[in-house]
Formats: sequence, C-alpha cells, structure tokens
Amino acid sequence: MRKILVVDDEPNALKMVTLALKVEGYDVETATSGEEALELAVGYRPDLILLDVMMPKMDGYEVCRRLRRMLDFAEVPVLFLSARGQVEDKVQGLRAGGDSYVTKPISPQELIARIGGLLGSYASRELIGYGAALFGSKAGVGTTTIAVNLALALQMRAQGSVVLVDGHSDGGDVGVFLNLVHSHHAGQLMDSVDQLEPGILNDVLLEHASGLQVLMAPSEPLAGPSISPSSWERILGALCQMADYVIFDGPPLRSVDWMPVLDLVDDVYLITTPEITAMKRLTVACGVAKSRRRVPANVHVLLNRYAEQSGFSMGAIARTLGADIHTCVDDVGPLNTYAINHGVPLMLSDKRSSLSRAVDKLAGEILEQHRSAAADEKRERPPRGLRRFLPSR
Repeated sequence: MRKILVVDDEPNALKMVTLALKVEGYDVETATSGEEALELAVGYRPDLILLDVMMPKMDGYEVCRRLRRMLDFAEVPVLFLSARGQVEDKVQGLRAGGDSYVTKPISPQELIARIGGLLGSYASRELIGYGAALFGSKAGVGTTTIAVNLALALQMRAQGSVVLVDGHSDGGDVGVFLNLVHSHHAGQLMDSVDQLEPGILNDVLLEHASGLQVLMAPSEPLAGPSISPSSWERILGALCQMADYVIFDGPPLRSVDWMPVLDLVDDVYLITTPEITAMKRLTVACGVAKSRRRVPANVHVLLNRYAEQSGFSMGAIARTLGADIHTCVDDVGPLNTYAINHGVPLMLSDKRSSLSRAVDKLAGEILEQHRSAAADEKRERPPRGLRRFLPSR
C-alpha cells in the first residue's frame, strides 16, 4: 500500500483529502504544521507528500526545502496544494523542490489523477547502484587489500562505473595500494555534505589507470572533526545515485555509530584472519552488523590469509566465529606485500593468484545477484532515490 503524508493546518481540508485518498486505497498520515510534518516524515517514510503552503511558523516552501536537503527525501514527490494560485506562487513552489503545484479548490478526481501521475513517474526512474561495505574485525586483517582488489574485479567485469571509497576518516591506504597521489579527498566534501551533487562529487574523484574511480580519505587527520559515519552515509548515498557499483573500505567495526552505513548498503562483508584475536573481535563486529535493520542475511564473513598451518580447520574457525564463512582467501604472503609496495594490486599483476581468483569469484556473485535483484524489482516496483537502501517497512 502506497503511503501519503498530507500536511495542512485547515481541519476541514485535511479531512476531505484524507477521505478521498483512503477511498482510493492509500495509507494516509496527517500533520497540521511544518514542524510536525518533518518529524513524522522520518518515521513514516511516505511515498508522496501533499503539502499546503500557508501554515503558521513554517510555510510549505520551507518544509519542502528542508526535506530536499535530507537524502531520504531528495526525490520523494511533493505536491503543493494551496489557495495561492498566482504564477509567482507556483514558481516559488517548484524552486523550493516541489514536483507539482495545484490550487484549491480541486476535485477529488483531479487530485487522485495528479497523485497517480507523480507516483507513476516515481516508479519509472532508473535503478540506482549497488553498494557494499567492507569492515575488518580489527586493524591489519587485510580489509583494504580485499576492497581494492574487489573493486578492480568489478571494474573488469561490470558494464558500468565502479567507485572505491577509502572510508578511513583519519587517513587510509587505498592511495598507496593504487599508487595514486592525494590531490583530492573526501574531507573536501564536508562543507557541502548535505547537498551533494554529481558535479561536486566528480571534482574530488580520482581515476585510476584501470578506469576505477576512487574517493580517497584525507592523508592526515582533518583540522576539525573527522568524517563521521553519518557523513559517510550521505557521501555513499550520493555516490550510489551516480555510480553502478560502490565499494566502501571501512575501519574495524566496533560501534553502532556505523549503523547508517550498514543500513544503506546492499551487502556488508566482515573481514577476519585465522588469528584468535581477530576471530574474537569478529564476534563484536558480527553483533553490530546483524543489528542492522536490513536483512541480516546480507552480512557475510570473509576469512583472509587462511593457511592450513594456522592450527584451525575451516570447520573449527566457523564454530569459533559462530557464523558461516562466505569467502575464504588463502594466504599469499610476500606476493601481496610486493604488490602493495609497487602500487599494483594482485588483480592487475597476477590474476592467477589465489587471492585474485577468490575476489574475482566474489565479484561475479555480486554482479549476478545484483542483476537478478534489479530484474525482480523492475518487474514489481522499481525503487526511487535511496529507497532500495532503506530498511524494509
């Protein structure tokens, strides 16, 4: 059932519109002020907002502007319904971010037709990109190695754009792995993080010789606060609207502060190694990741640097972790060290290595699952904006 939020401070108008919408089978919530509308929208997550203009304290134009600054409502259709019918009123509504503007009084039939048209346009827009976040159980388990090579594998396989994001707010190593110079980085987005546009993002993305696009982390801590998880959520959300695949190389996962990112992406990959310290800390990361509001089945464990000499069998490791191992990457030792030191990842320098084969297989699985999910969603109701990254209602 499609959800509509109706905002009007006039009780009679609110009742009339609510009744007309419910007769047509819509789920309806109402608000009588701009402040109430903004608060209610976050929890209700409407498919469309019907917004009056003339309200005390905060008019409809300001409500719409504030909604458009929120990623969750950047594209949700807004239909202005107002007694003010001058051309300048309509222009102001459209400039505030409205999709359509109609004047009162309006017949229920026309109102329903306009809403149906907006929701039809809402459903017809193209699918947005796939997002995966990789987090380590602790520092030094090879999360960046996996993220870099996975992004390169997708770049080689996918017919679309791939962006690799270095999510280490106080300085990451993606640039070293790819031999890229820190000419631009994510810290430069902080002044406009609430209003990110493709042009702004393109200005800070670097392009690797492979065609892979890279958003670097700052090479050193920023003068002010470091990039927060909620800021990363906004950055990733904007990138997923302009790229086909986004891979996020994150820090060790220890806190629910990362829940915005966990809820945003399609898949979460938790990286660990066979050392007992890394495996113990993975239980904490699993607990955080599986508390996400999205389907917990999309949390995967990746065992890196596995060797039979580790003293643990695969079965013993799985029992210790209390989780199935989705992907196992053999220990390639000095081979990967050489690749890092020369800025040429194994996916480019040695596709026959066990690491390259494992990561390439994972990339193939991602592509297949993403294409299948996209086909299913297109047959039903394709999402719009960030809707496919939001938790199920």
